[in-house]
Amino acid sequence: MILQAAASTRDGPRLPVNILMLDDTPAKLLTYEVILSELGENLIKATSADEAFQILLKIDVALVLTDVSMPSVDGFEFAKILRGHPRFEGMPIVFISAIAQTDVDRLQGYASGALDYVFIPVAPELLRAKVKTYVEHYRRQRELEILKRELEARVAERTIELEASMTRLALSEERYRMLVDNANDIVATFDLKGRFTSVNPAIERILGFAPAEVIGRLLRHHVPQEQLQIHAEMLNRKLQGAPSTPYEVEVLTKLGVRRVLEVNSKLIADATGKPVAIHAIARDITERKEAKRAEAHIAELDHRVKNLLATVIAVSQRTREGHRSMDKFVNAFDGRIRSMAEAHTLLSSGRWQGVNLAQLVRQVLAPCAAARNMMMEGPDIVLAADAAQPVAFVLHELVTNAAKYGALSSPQGHVSVQWHQRANRHVADALVLNWKETGGPLVSASISPGYGTSVVKNAIPYELGGVVDLVFAREGVHCKLEIPRKWLGTM
Repeated sequence: MILQAAASTRDGPRLPVNILMLDDTPAKLLTYEVILSELGENLIKATSADEAFQILLKIDVALVLTDVSMPSVDGFEFAKILRGHPRFEGMPIVFISAIAQTDVDRLQGYASGALDYVFIPVAPELLRAKVKTYVEHYRRQRELEILKRELEARVAERTIELEASMTRLALSEERYRMLVDNANDIVATFDLKGRFTSVNPAIERILGFAPAEVIGRLLRHHVPQEQLQIHAEMLNRKLQGAPSTPYEVEVLTKLGVRRVLEVNSKLIADATGKPVAIHAIARDITERKEAKRAEAHIAELDHRVKNLLATVIAVSQRTREGHRSMDKFVNAFDGRIRSMAEAHTLLSSGRWQGVNLAQLVRQVLAPCAAARNMMMEGPDIVLAADAAQPVAFVLHELVTNAAKYGALSSPQGHVSVQWHQRANRHVADALVLNWKETGGPLVSASISPGYGTSVVKNAIPYELGGVVDLVFAREGVHCKLEIPRKWLGTM
């Protein structure tokens, strides 16, 4: 912009400059005026050195044309006086003389400060050419001076702006540092290898580490092994163009306790746009996650209690329908409620994550079982929480029936409970449980099925989508349960 301004000054309309002509002869001055008038400059005449000095002190002059031979102060003396003044030491001076034509005269003129020497008779074209050259040089100098002043002003302006910008940046950085240092969340930077390069004091409050203890260390030292893949996936997403990656991850405190952090991170690039680091903000959401889990557990407990109460009501009603005697009703109802309670106890001890099948079988059958007439065999299998109650009900009805009418009602009777996991034609990948009675009283073909039989036949298909094969064989009851694999849990 400065160069354009200077160019417009040079190329636009130019104001005339001042040319001072000094000679004690008015006729000569008139001659010079006529010769130089076509240049279009402002021609100023002076007939003495004193008059010339007065003019020079008032206005700027581009060039001085002076005669050599003058009465009081000649041209050489006048030139020396000008050169001795700080303001005029660079003033262009051209001598015009009709008498000094030797080389010595020329040398004396140059020695006094003249830039050129013109002899009379003056050749008009030559004088105009010389004057025009000095005037153009003057104009160029003035333009350069203007350009210099503009550049200096712009540099000064930019310097002030830069200083102000640096001050604002310093204040901004200070404010940012104060915000980071006092933030409740962890604010950290890492290199692309996952090494801490900076972290705020919040890490000590949340994880127990002072900033100096983690800076320079790899993140993997503070994250459980199985969680490291999450960080690797998030870094790949950012490298593939994701502006930021919010995610949750577990980290270890200084005491080895796991905390859950909600992290939002993004890449930091250098001046060329190449990723060089990671900036991350992590919020501790452990309490929030635990509160949500507690809410879910309460909701699940509420659901289970409602279902349990509904089951108790149904059991009460169906038991009452099958027993007219109050004593028999109480005994039957008490047994069924006990089986529910026993299953519930096992579920509670496993925090409702599931029930070990062997424990469930052993606990439900314990009141009627003896080492000589009961055999249980099968692999270590866990039933899901929702499957425990239906299986417990079925087992209770089977053992109750065996104790009253079947194998467990006779000292010679024997009950075998075996289970395994296999694929079969009814249910893919099912748990198969076989109940088999032998050695007891012969089973009558005219048995009238009651509520217990209904429970055995319907509980598994209705609640678990499984299959039940109940056979009242003459030598004893046989029952096979097939439960889908989805009801096998983990503990």
